[in-house]
Amino acid sequence: MLRDLGGGLVMRRATEADAERLGAFNADVLRGQDAPDPAPWMDAWTRDLISGHHPTFRADSALVVEDPREKSIVASMILLSHTWTYAGVPLSVGQPEIVGTRAEFRARGLVRAMFEVAHAWSAERGHQLLAINGIPWFYRQFGYEMALELGGGPRLFTPGLAAGVKQAAPPFRLRAATDADAPVLAATSAHAGQRYLVTAPRDEGAWRYMIGGRSAGSAASSAVRIIESQAGEAVGFVEHVARLWGPGMPVREIEVRSGVSWRAVAYPLLAYLCETGEAYAREAKSELGFIDCWMLGTAHPFAGVVQFSGARRPYAYYLRTPDLPDLLRRLTPVLERRLAASPFVGHTGELRLSFYRNGVRLVIEGGRIKSVDAWSPPRIAIGLDFSLPSADDRRPSAAFPDLTFLQLLFGYRSLDELEAAFPDCVTRGQEPRALLQVLFPKAPSKVWPIL
Repeated sequence: MLRDLGGGLVMRRATEADAERLGAFNADVLRGQDAPDPAPWMDAWTRDLISGHHPTFRADSALVVEDPREKSIVASMILLSHTWTYAGVPLSVGQPEIVGTRAEFRARGLVRAMFEVAHAWSAERGHQLLAINGIPWFYRQFGYEMALELGGGPRLFTPGLAAGVKQAAPPFRLRAATDADAPVLAATSAHAGQRYLVTAPRDEGAWRYMIGGRSAGSAASSAVRIIESQAGEAVGFVEHVARLWGPGMPVREIEVRSGVSWRAVAYPLLAYLCETGEAYAREAKSELGFIDCWMLGTAHPFAGVVQFSGARRPYAYYLRTPDLPDLLRRLTPVLERRLAASPFVGHTGELRLSFYRNGVRLVIEGGRIKSVDAWSPPRIAIGLDFSLPSADDRRPSAAFPDLTFLQLLFGYRSLDELEAAFPDCVTRGQEPRALLQVLFPKAPSKVWPIL
């Protein structure tokens, strides 16, 4: 037992013996919005994780709150571990997931207690970042900020589409991926990651897990298909959900190798998606309405080669930085590259960033980041602060309310966009403004971890 929570409830680590009960709990509590029935895909996903087949997750990285007297689970969550990259710099990332509480036990601090333990585990594992894809607002309570784009790609309505993309002699065809394709998949996805600021790289082992390591009915499972020439040369891949979500056929990834035309691949790929989506619709006794590329994100090149019908706005990952100065120090190679490629090449100076209750001080010398340290904005500067230029180094160079600086750091919002959204996001003069824009430009990211 990790903790006695009172009221007869205890919190403990899960074991593989919990797979059946925990799967049923998650299916019931984490069903779709307003859904009358439990979600079997949550059951299958939970069982896959607890079984120990995942590359980095084991059952003892799950938390269970239960009433031992009733032998009933009332709350649970898991903590995954990943390696992501920020402009090529690897970061150790913890991802809390599958967080749920039975309705009658909510507002009793159970999720907060689980996050306290998960954050302690994360610190022990040396995570520099935590991320969660979750319901609106809720995780802000635990030190998270929505700061990384999630989704936002286009959709294409399918009535009449199959006939429009049919080719008499298509240059490419699709087939199911096998373990032997893992090197091509890893290389192709690594090439694609170069267009993004933050990515979740997939090595050959991760791809083999995606191909055959998950149950077909899991919420995290995918169908991985190789795009190949008629001569049998692999040129790319598509990853899609192996069923319809409502009337949509969800596509998670589309990538091609360097030098391959997106336009040439588009029609054979869409023909495959239409045919496969129609097959899923017949199986479910429903109708295919559209190809849903929302998961591709807003910066994916596929959106530029086909006239799509529209798009839903992106969502966002919540991010938490346990030690922001340490994270910035790890990212100094990126910051120095940006300085070297800017009008601030060779710059000497400093940035004092206030988050009102605390802050960070970056010292730059000859275009190199000399130091990054925690900094508390002094309360002793004379007079009011209207963010005007000042020679008083006790005043901040710029101020960002709460955790909004994370939106700038992770390229989610530009400085101008933050200032437009938050009147108390302010910058003191032109030099700090220009320097912030060089060091922290807006940039697209695409992250789909191995779940």
